Amino acid sequence: MKRKTKPVQIELDIDEWWPLSRYAAKEKTSIRRLAKQQLMPLINELKKKFPREPNKPAPSIDDTVK
Repeated sequence: MKRKTKPVQIELDIDEWWPLSRYAAKEKTSIRRLAKQQLMPLINELKKKFPREPNKPAPSIDDTVK
């Protein structure tokens, strides 16, 4: 069964991670949740711009060989 979610990872050095970690603790949330909240407006805009096309079934062998 296929997953409906895809993990996304980013590399942060300690100088980038530290203030983000402190801010997340102050807001009582996780860094992942903060990242998702910041990305969702962009993701929603891109979903409209690049809609996902439904998977088209592959033609069967009987249809292609005649």
